[in-house]
Amino acid sequence: MSNLIKSLLTILVTFTLGAQASSLVLTTEDDMALKADYFQSVKDSNRGVLMLHQCNYNRTMYDDIGEQLAQKGIHALSLDFRGFGESVSEKFDIEKIQALPEEKQGDAWQAMSADWPKDVQLAYDYLKSKLTNNGIVGIIGASCGGSQAITLAEKNPIKAISFFSSGQRKENIKRYESALADKPTLIIASEDDGGTYTSAQKLFAVANHDNSRFISYKRSDHGYPLLDRDPHLATSIVNWFDNQLH
Repeated sequence: MSNLIKSLLTILVTFTLGAQASSLVLTTEDDMALKADYFQSVKDSNRGVLMLHQCNYNRTMYDDIGEQLAQKGIHALSLDFRGFGESVSEKFDIEKIQALPEEKQGDAWQAMSADWPKDVQLAYDYLKSKLTNNGIVGIIGASCGGSQAITLAEKNPIKAISFFSSGQRKENIKRYESALADKPTLIIASEDDGGTYTSAQKLFAVANHDNSRFISYKRSDHGYPLLDRDPHLATSIVNWFDNQLH
């Protein structure tokens, strides 16, 4: 049995979020326990969405979206990044990093986030294992999760991608333009959200799929608060993925 399968079998299932949702633990190669929520489709399905949270929140920001995706016949998985939410350890804990002297925080952050691409890959592999043949996967990344979405999509057959209040550095925009601009892309940002909105405009300018969309809001709400402010946003995100994952 491969190490990947052994990792995927380290699962704690508790039905807490609704009929289709279960909490689980994915164990990494370095024995880090990553907490995730799996929203099982109401029917056999070859469609899935991986949901990556912003770095001032955790996986629970996607509870409503995950439930709606499952009802649409789309498997969904939300992951707590290493060091966030319930994916914490003595070594990796964002609260402990934030309590460090400012000059030490950067190195501690780099040490924690360096493994995120492998962690996200593990979550993707788990989600893919739940799909029927020829699985089709989309991904949404909020804020810092957007760069992880780019990294995953460069190495895996991601069908559709969404950037949710996710500002990207110049080099990441170039990576997107080079490898991912032909994929349906949903971009969400607030006009007064500083560099995030500027980045969103640049991403949309190079997105060349006919089904790419830009949802713009007034004010400066960043990520999760937009889901509270606009009660229709979660459904809009779900419907967009439903239309793209075919």
